[in-house]
Amino acid sequence: MKSLVKFAAASLLTAAICAPALAAGLTPEEVRQSRVERFEGQHRIKTVDGIASYPEGYAGTPPRAAGEDPFLSPDNSVLILIDYQPPILQGVRNIEHEELINNVTGLIKTAVIYDIPIIFSHVAVGLNDYAPMIAELSDLAPDAVFVDRTSVNAWEEPEFVAAVEATGRKKLIMGGLWTDVCLAYPAIEAEREGYEVYVPEDAVGSITQMSHDNGMARMIEAGVEPITWNVVPAELQRDHARQEKLADVTRVFMEHLFKVDPDSKW
Repeated sequence: MKSLVKFAAASLLTAAICAPALAAGLTPEEVRQSRVERFEGQHRIKTVDGIASYPEGYAGTPPRAAGEDPFLSPDNSVLILIDYQPPILQGVRNIEHEELINNVTGLIKTAVIYDIPIIFSHVAVGLNDYAPMIAELSDLAPDAVFVDRTSVNAWEEPEFVAAVEATGRKKLIMGGLWTDVCLAYPAIEAEREGYEVYVPEDAVGSITQMSHDNGMARMIEAGVEPITWNVVPAELQRDHARQEKLADVTRVFMEHLFKVDPDSKW
């Protein structure tokens, strides 16, 4: 059973990063030429009888430049989580709360592992003494930037937008409660300003399945890309031969995706 789970984790990592993507503004031929040039500096690996051999110290395919990478990477991404507060969570009905918290936990742990900027925002804490972000989540990233708001739409708060701009990054992994309100508004706004927003759909929720679905549809229409949370660690890791973070991210997969003991021996 454990072998099957380990194989599934490896397969998931591979599948999540193999979808083709076309760089914005480039023709297919220009994208192909960029790939050819990138390959020229890489080790040529050959598979014989189904097994490849690697030179000593092989560290995998080189990371792509942040501005040229069509996928999420540690150098081009930001994690933004909005309004994960106890009273707002109580209104979520389309996903089990335990599963939601598990998935958001996996996201935050992943962001910490890869040292990507993290922005947390909650609403009306200073204004109305509203309950702050769930401590179980905020404690996972003590160095995150925190923004307390009054506006339902975080993109109407200068401090929030300034925090996003300060990262200098354009790929926003954005989650929030509720899907169709406090998440949809800033996600749509960010897309309008040229950001690429990725919403991990299994880490967000709303008061009914209909409200969640409507929120997702509205964001997708605006250009937001729907993903699932497991795509984030797979895409940030990208290559099984990159050893520095591999053990830590495998632990996240085991604990929060496959729900097995991460300390068990394979």
